[in-house]
Amino acid sequence: MNEWMVVGLNHSTAPVEIREAISPKPHEAGRMNAIISEAAGQQGVVVLATCSRFEVYFQPDKDGEQAVIAWLNLRAGRDIGEMLFVHRGAEAVGHLFRVAAGLDSWIMGETEILGQCKAAYQGACAEKTANRFGHLSFQRALMVGKKVRNETRIVGGIASIGGAAAMMARSIFSDLKERVVVVFGAGTMAASSVRHLRSKGAGKLFISNRSLDKGQALAAELGGEPVTLAEGFSRLDEADIAVFSTGADRYLLDGDAALALSRRRRGRSLFIIDIAMPRNVAPEVAKAEGVYLYDIDDLKGVVAKSLAKREADMFQAAAIVAAESADCWQRLTFPVPVAARQAVAA
Repeated sequence: MNEWMVVGLNHSTAPVEIREAISPKPHEAGRMNAIISEAAGQQGVVVLATCSRFEVYFQPDKDGEQAVIAWLNLRAGRDIGEMLFVHRGAEAVGHLFRVAAGLDSWIMGETEILGQCKAAYQGACAEKTANRFGHLSFQRALMVGKKVRNETRIVGGIASIGGAAAMMARSIFSDLKERVVVVFGAGTMAASSVRHLRSKGAGKLFISNRSLDKGQALAAELGGEPVTLAEGFSRLDEADIAVFSTGADRYLLDGDAALALSRRRRGRSLFIIDIAMPRNVAPEVAKAEGVYLYDIDDLKGVVAKSLAKREADMFQAAAIVAAESADCWQRLTFPVPVAARQAVAA
């Protein structure tokens, strides 16, 4: 086998409900690479799973592509072949480099994806599924992701999902100073949301988390009042904006609870932004009077103007990615002999 492949889907090819079905579940933490490797019988598996994408990188045998697609279909509970993309060889490496550089994100140049690529690679290393193709391509992709951000101005305007959520909140209310905001969660995206909400002038801000100590740490770092999960839901009676970003594997707010909440609020508007994957808020919540629900796909419109201003930077970043990925594939398929490396070193 002298090939490298990626099979996956992302925000451009699959709706949020499909990405949600495919996404790793809490009980699969630390096992996702091994699960797919064993189920599909493939080597070199590295899984990149985020709220916007689910990609399986691997070194396939002759039936490898179909084996991974079959696993994804089973996972989704339906045939999702038309939503999947497949890249082989140099194209697979190029795709990974574009992802790490933020060029394949709906928030162009987003900062969070680089850390997610690193976590995906570290996960495969910990599970011992990564092989030479995965080691070299992911290590190089991380380096290129940093290079693109250092040598171009692609990171400008909105550069994270948390930033997009805060921008949407800011677009809903011209002044956040007098608004009450409740953020559910204390992870990376929740922290990003809090940071951006603070920068946009959010006044009264509650950080609600199942683990109170994590909420306290985030509140101490970025400001806000830490509360328990139950207290966070009680604060919804007075809130203007709620951001959900927890790791829960079920809906934390369903339609019935939203109807009861609406009655208590007497129809006063509540804007809910759900950036979790799987989603924390049931779609039928939007049916409650005065409750307006936005999920991660709804944020796309918020960043459209930001992207238009960065065309030249995207062009420069794409050129770096193309050159670096071509060199990486050359090294993967035609490795420099040990003797040659020693001669160069000497």
